Amino acid sequence: MKRSLLWLGIALMSSASVFAQKSNVSKASNMLYQEPVDYAKAQEYIEMAKMDSTTAKEAKTWYVAGRIGYSMVNAEINKMYINQQPDNEAMYTGLDMMYINYAQADKYDGVIDKKGKIKYKERKNIKADFKEMLDYYLKAGLSMYEIRDYAKAYTMWNEYTLIAKMDMFAGDKKPLVEDSTFYQIEYFAAMAASYNQQNEDAIRLAKDVIAANCKESNGAYEILSNVYLAQNDTVNYLATLQEAAVKYPENPFFVGSIVNYYAMEGKTADALKYIDQEIARDPSNIEYIIVKAEMLSRQMQKFDEARVVLQQALDIDPNNEKAIYVMANLYNSEGIYILEKAEDLNINEYEKERKRSLETMSKALEYFEQLRKTMSPDNELRESVLQVMRGIYLRLGQTDKYEEINAEIQAM
Repeated sequence: MKRSLLWLGIALMSSASVFAQKSNVSKASNMLYQEPVDYAKAQEYIEMAKMDSTTAKEAKTWYVAGRIGYSMVNAEINKMYINQQPDNEAMYTGLDMMYINYAQADKYDGVIDKKGKIKYKERKNIKADFKEMLDYYLKAGLSMYEIRDYAKAYTMWNEYTLIAKMDMFAGDKKPLVEDSTFYQIEYFAAMAASYNQQNEDAIRLAKDVIAANCKESNGAYEILSNVYLAQNDTVNYLATLQEAAVKYPENPFFVGSIVNYYAMEGKTADALKYIDQEIARDPSNIEYIIVKAEMLSRQMQKFDEARVVLQQALDIDPNNEKAIYVMANLYNSEGIYILEKAEDLNINEYEKERKRSLETMSKALEYFEQLRKTMSPDNELRESVLQVMRGIYLRLGQTDKYEEINAEIQAM
């Protein structure tokens, strides 16, 4: 008799525990419909249910936890409708809660019926909430990225892609996210991960974008190579750059980075050999020709040889602004180099070299003035062109031209 009473007591205690935790789930859920919502209290109730073995593996528990996040986000969205500024941190927290808890809810959801089919209790509502809020994962990521909180930007954009790939959307007639948008967001996530030194995440995402062979693949190669460089993985760094250079010959980043790497390692001959190889493969590629000219002038101070190379680019396209800009800088750099080398000479020799230096800089002005006339006001090189011109005119003592250029810079 005593043993029976003992088992009865245990059963009653277990039943009471189940009832208490289910009550906590209901309390948390009901609080979301009371204004103002006490989110801290709602989370307190649901966390107790999550930790209790009687409700920890029930889809309902995790669905309500996710719904708390949904409600937090919705409250911030409603502020926008009355011209109030939403709390971006609250948006982030709510969206993150939504994803984490809804993903767990779907894991526990689904019961096999008598016909062997899986029946879901919470999935319909979870899908509806994700569809409604998906764009806000993108927007919240942008908000975090703007304040340079790259960890949170990554979280938002990565969760966007994870939601898009969820099994619950696989059977839908219309995809939740178009491929073009999906890979764009995945590219954003890779970029944020790289900035936050989450290297493995950045590599995974960048490789996925590259494999898709989409328009973001070009930029994904840059991210991937930069991550390998940050890890001092020179084998993968060079292999990535070389692969990308063949695939995207119009992007000077890849060939330029290879040449710079060889030059920094003191392998000047290897750098020249590589760039000559690329030019031979694509003789009309102006970007490759410019890279070679810049290397000859910057790393080797072979200014005459660099001009001959650069003239090849101008023969292909006389109006190529980048080639003209590099030619102008080449003359200016040579003028500065001549002056620096003359510092240890006697006064007569120094004056002779100073004069040659100014004559060389004057030749730079011919190309800079050409750019000044043809460049659009929004060209990113324009300010740099004007600043160098101002410095040269000051060196030449042409105060009227100096004042003219200075006024133009001030007006920008």
